[in-house]
Amino acid sequence: MRLETRDLAWSDTWRAARLLAHAYRDGTIWAAAGTVAGWRKQASLTLLYLAELLICRWEKGFALGAVRGDRLDGVMISYEHGERPTPWWGWLLRSFSCLFAGPVAVARCVRISNDLERLKPTEPHVWYAVLGRRDDSPGVGYALLRAGQARADALGLPGYLETSAGEEQVRINELLGWTLRDEYVLRTGAVVRTMWRDCPVKVAS
Repeated sequence: MRLETRDLAWSDTWRAARLLAHAYRDGTIWAAAGTVAGWRKQASLTLLYLAELLICRWEKGFALGAVRGDRLDGVMISYEHGERPTPWWGWLLRSFSCLFAGPVAVARCVRISNDLERLKPTEPHVWYAVLGRRDDSPGVGYALLRAGQARADALGLPGYLETSAGEEQVRINELLGWTLRDEYVLRTGAVVRTMWRDCPVKVAS
């Protein structure tokens, strides 16, 4: 069945949060945060990404979904101008996520988040904050990233992202016009890479 990318519907918010939680359950950030029981990790991540999706709506970012028929295969959350102010209810939702994760994991994740925040560019840009897909649906990340780039180009803005997916993903991103900026090494030795993409419209002008 043909894969399509479109704005994520409100009715898909809960299953999008669950998809992202599943996609990131074995991610490098969580590995660096420490050992968290499977069900606690799933609950924590689901609440975290539910908060992220709702904050995205509130701050007028854009959430894209990749779908095959009625099946949601991938989700990307992006913010215009790289900004993501958090409303009070966003912190409340995140606090429930923290309860499941535990204090040690939360403290380590906050430290990582703060370190990555300091690497962000100060000029206006679209921040591709979160991208996740089903395990059995390769190519979805590529499709979502291209759709996000088209949205950023229409806004006349460059793009910024962070990836811990490894060298192969970096090469794919480079084919789409991205360049490496910085590398952040986690306590486990895994590397988070930051990447930048100029807006073709501005470059051409």
